[in-house]
Amino acid sequence: MPRGLESRTTRRPRGEALDKLRAITFFCRTVEAKSFAAAAQALVVTPSALSKLIGALEQDLKFTLFNRSTRRLSPTAEGAAYYERCKQVLQDLEEAELTAVQGRAQPKGTLRVGLHPALRLAALRGMRGFLDANPDLRVETITTNAPATLLTDGLDVMLRIGDMADSGLVARHLGRAEFVVCASPTYLRAWGKPTQPQDLARHQAVIYAMPDEEPSTQWEFTKGDARCAVTVPIRLILRDGVGGIDAAVNGCGVLRPFGIAVEDAVCAGQLELLLPGWSSGSVAVFAVFPKSRAIPAKVQAFVEFAEQMLSSSATEALDRRGRRSQDSTRQ
Repeated sequence: MPRGLESRTTRRPRGEALDKLRAITFFCRTVEAKSFAAAAQALVVTPSALSKLIGALEQDLKFTLFNRSTRRLSPTAEGAAYYERCKQVLQDLEEAELTAVQGRAQPKGTLRVGLHPALRLAALRGMRGFLDANPDLRVETITTNAPATLLTDGLDVMLRIGDMADSGLVARHLGRAEFVVCASPTYLRAWGKPTQPQDLARHQAVIYAMPDEEPSTQWEFTKGDARCAVTVPIRLILRDGVGGIDAAVNGCGVLRPFGIAVEDAVCAGQLELLLPGWSSGSVAVFAVFPKSRAIPAKVQAFVEFAEQMLSSSATEALDRRGRRSQDSTRQ
């Protein structure tokens, strides 16, 4: 959002036409902040002044923008649709200003990003380089895999694992996240190392499951033309989507995570990849963002960063797996 717009805090005299650009700027910031008080603080105005301006905008539009009866301020259906259009207008204006001043659009302002839990560590590992390359950009992240958060949390882009339903959003394919099977050296000393997928039936699994989901550990494997499915006894169920890597590192059982999520633990020797040569499947990774006439420069920059991150992670994982296999052979 153009910062210059937020600093115009003079009150309009009675009878003067509504400053629509200032009003929609303040409206968008209020949607993103989810409260008049938080938005007013960010905009350096009083909550009452902000509320009056939103009221004037509603009077001008002749429809209500916010549900004010709930504890958490939320846009009405009309307000949510209006927010999406206004947000795009402000992004287009910011891009136009940057293009005029610098000759081409540069990433600038605040970039709000949603990250799948499995991609969080990899993204943060490369974040310093991304920030150094974009000095005028500030990044805010939350952990999510739900496309709806693009609207509910005012996100600019999210990295999602899994196919997308037809939602009116743009989903750019970045690559694939591969499943791996791993366990800690401590666990493997106690339970032995599986050499074939069928050996996992004698092991114990750490798994993720939704709160209302019946847990299942039928893991599928392929190697050339060979295919098999193995049911692994469950030792620990994590129903909040986090903690699986920590549990596996501490010897609670065998884990089947996305490989990109355990690269650091594998490299540090905390986890060991199992069943070399066998594939356990993969899932598509997408960058998801609202549909617009032109992709904002800050979103485009992050999508390119994420694409490179996935490509590098896949290459590094293969290299690490190869080195560890060679080390095991020498021993």
